[in-house]
Parts: sequence; structure tokens; C-alpha cells
Amino acid sequence: MLSAKVSMTVKDDRMSGRPTVSESDMERLRQCAHMPTASPTQRAFLDVIEATALFIDSAEMPPDVVTMNTIVECSTTDGSDTHIWTLVYPREADYQHGRLSVLSPTGIALLGARCGQTITCLPPSGVPVHYVIDKILLQPESRHFSR
Repeated sequence: MLSAKVSMTVKDDRMSGRPTVSESDMERLRQCAHMPTASPTQRAFLDVIEATALFIDSAEMPPDVVTMNTIVECSTTDGSDTHIWTLVYPREADYQHGRLSVLSPTGIALLGARCGQTITCLPPSGVPVHYVIDKILLQPESRHFSR
């Protein structure tokens, strides 16, 4: 049974709510789960992704999906904060420089979500935060820049 702290919801009438993840990203994420620094909560996040995601080949990835190394602009649903993040593997994370670990609560909620969707994450504070994915500035799989 997953902890109640694992919260990943996607709200969007256009989508089924299933994250879309490239097979190669998932393989690398499985490797991250075996790192000694991966917490039980982070492993649970990955289990949720693995159980619910639609897996596709990187070459077939739509340009509006958040994948690893995607640069994304998000804002809180109340409009109080806007962030530009690059979704990265844990070793590359540097929150002060906008490099968000995929194994963070926000990172795991972003992975596989689409531009225009609202995601909900539960940070360590325990207070849910709702973000709208406003723009995908760069998504490496598609090599497209969003406008």
C-alpha cells in the first residue's frame, strides 16, 4: 500500500490523467530507484508512475509532454508564483538554479504531464500545491521549442 503522502493527480478534461513517459526515461528512473540515496517515498513515486503511465518510444513523444530535461514554465493556480524548471535526474538537481529533481514531489507530478494541465503535489510541508503547466520551453525528445 502506498503512503498517503504520495499524491499525483492530473486534472484536465482533455486527458485521461495517465502520464506519458518515454521508455528510455523510465529505464533511467528505475536505476535511480536503486541508488542508496533514494528514499522509500521516492521509490513509491516511481512505483506510481510505473503502474499508471503510458509508455512510448522517445521518437514518438508529443512535444507538449514533460519529459526528462524538459524546461517548463509553471504557475500556481492562485497566480502567486511562477517557476521555470528543468526536470532532471537527482544527481543533477539544483533547486536554486531551477534544476528540479524528478524524484521531488513536484518533479514526479510533472513527469509525463502535458502543457495546460494542472498538477497537484504534496511537498514536505504537507500543504498541497497546485501548478498549471503554462509552457514547455524545450522538450528534448521532440526537439521543438514551444511558443
